[in-house]
Amino acid sequence: MQPVNPAPPMCLTLRQLALIKAPRRRVALLLHAGLAWLLATASSEALASSALVATLDGRTLEGELTAWNRDQLTLQTAAGPETVSAADLLDIRWPRDVAADPASRFVEFIDGTRIAYDNIAIAERTATLTGPHFDGPGSIAQQRLRLAELQGDSPAVVAAIENARKNRPPGDVLIIRKRDGEAADYIAGVLGDLTAEQAAFQWEGEQVPVKRDKIAAILFHQGQQPALADAAAELTLADGSRIAVREARLDGERLAVKTPAGVTLRLGLEDLHRANFSEGKIAYLSDLEPELVVWTPRIGLPPDAPSIARFGEPRRDQSFSGSPLALLWKDDPARSRREVRTYSKGLALRSRTEATYRVPEGMRVFSAAASIDPDAASQGHVLLQIRGDDRVLWEEAIAGSQPPREIKLDLAGARRLHVLVDYGDNLDFGDRLHLAEARFTK
Repeated sequence: MQPVNPAPPMCLTLRQLALIKAPRRRVALLLHAGLAWLLATASSEALASSALVATLDGRTLEGELTAWNRDQLTLQTAAGPETVSAADLLDIRWPRDVAADPASRFVEFIDGTRIAYDNIAIAERTATLTGPHFDGPGSIAQQRLRLAELQGDSPAVVAAIENARKNRPPGDVLIIRKRDGEAADYIAGVLGDLTAEQAAFQWEGEQVPVKRDKIAAILFHQGQQPALADAAAELTLADGSRIAVREARLDGERLAVKTPAGVTLRLGLEDLHRANFSEGKIAYLSDLEPELVVWTPRIGLPPDAPSIARFGEPRRDQSFSGSPLALLWKDDPARSRREVRTYSKGLALRSRTEATYRVPEGMRVFSAAASIDPDAASQGHVLLQIRGDDRVLWEEAIAGSQPPREIKLDLAGARRLHVLVDYGDNLDFGDRLHLAEARFTK
């Protein structure tokens, strides 16, 4: 007899099959099962290529990624295809979380890439790597490796790696497990070939073979580094890998990536979590150290009360109450109908605060959304002034009773940005201004 093909894998239980009496009912139920499986498969494929794209000009696009190369990418959105140039890209996110397997092993390259792998061998100072993200065995010069984990990490191994990096011993470093992994130490020397059984290692002038199962990790000597091309983005994968991207090209459902260290990888769209293009394109005020900050309370403070003076200093990436920064985009007497949006980046400032920031090299635009803290919307009223060097770029009153003001300013070559939050019409009651997503961009 010919073997019977299995049912679609979602599957009917034996009890369900036993309940099927008539052939017609059996066919209908099997068709229902097959249809559900097809829908689930189609849904998972759509999820793999569905992406949320943020651009430097503040747009957010959602759709299926259909093309990606070094110059641009294309999304098939609900309104049709949208193409974004690489220079305008800020961030791409896929709807999946990072869930690293504790047993995973990672290898690090000198370009900052840290990627999960299955096996590594070294011969004649060339490493051969295999794993789910490599297009067949991948070869890389040993001098372009920074770290290779040979066993799953442990607190003892992590501590030994950190200690070796801190002390910077000359040569290559083997992290050696002791007492069944409860302790670890390191030795420095010169690494030769690495096979499945052992590592050839020169230690204090002698050749010492070290069993591979004793080696928890290898730190490779970082001598004079070769020049590397700049990374255009950093990819984060669902398995915790981080990849510096020099070039990327979409080929069907696979993304071909070349790293600045010269390694070529092939990634499934289902592997992707985030692509960050912001390096060198954006600088948040909350990540920068101001050159000058002065808070002047309406009532003078005693000179010996520094802790009280710090009470009014700007808060980074949070409100003065410690909660996330928020803007009230739509007010309503019923709190359940208010539209309050929260933000991960920005500043909270009291009146009267003056803050000066140096404009990062190459940045041409300042953007932010400004409004009163929603918890003080009924009282807050400030005057906000933004200057580029000595030129006023923007100046308006900000009231909690009004929607947020979206600010986008051409810096016109200014070297410093001055932000002044002054008293408004209500003394200083509720004067807590939120500058959400305050940032410089190119």
